[in-house]
Amino acid sequence: MPGAELNSPPRSLAVRGTRELSDSRRQQRSVRSGVKHWQPPEGLSPDEVRAVIAATATERDRLLLRVLWATGARISEVLTLRSKDVQRDALVMPNRKNPSQTTKRVFLPGSEASLPGELLLWAREHNLADDEPLFFSRKRGMDGNRRAVQRGQAWLIVKEASKRAEVQVLALRASRFGRAGEPAPVHPHMFRHARVRQIVRQTKSLPLAQKQAGWSRLQPAYLSIGDEEARQMMRELSE
Repeated sequence: MPGAELNSPPRSLAVRGTRELSDSRRQQRSVRSGVKHWQPPEGLSPDEVRAVIAATATERDRLLLRVLWATGARISEVLTLRSKDVQRDALVMPNRKNPSQTTKRVFLPGSEASLPGELLLWAREHNLADDEPLFFSRKRGMDGNRRAVQRGQAWLIVKEASKRAEVQVLALRASRFGRAGEPAPVHPHMFRHARVRQIVRQTKSLPLAQKQAGWSRLQPAYLSIGDEEARQMMRELSE
């Protein structure tokens, strides 16, 4: 947070005991018979996600991150949203990595029941046509029409909000923020991992997670748990 004391500990996964992303210190990937086995990162908690959303600088950015969290969609999918894609309890968006299902209808959680109305109000306040991007850039296209925020800009929006909220994750790979395994700002795809994990944890339904995420096949790896989850679950275990 601006003006925070330099010595105050940041809110981050890196400073909470031994909690860490499940594949942050070493890649949880192995090759057996030519097949790669992927493990999803342990991810952010809902409270950490909400802190990042609250730290956004503008109403557009706040709505963008709310959609990311509500849907668990990829950032490239969210950036295509238009007014005509907003339904009463769902958003319609492209499905980037499933050739058998090129579009998907993503239902919203009860906690985000107000989101469709807020998105349509945003569109009306800015005189957006039905086919114009909801999350538009200040810069217009060569034809003078509004254009969507670019993917790189969206990543920067999330990272800047992450830094203001003092929420960090342990990096999966080296970057300008440091080496793999060191604290780094949140990036958009962490919202997807966090939402899918929450769906699986609360509903115990991989088919629901598959539908919401737009997967072409089930991802049982999301049933796995990290050290921190195992520690907390065992602490709460009754006699």
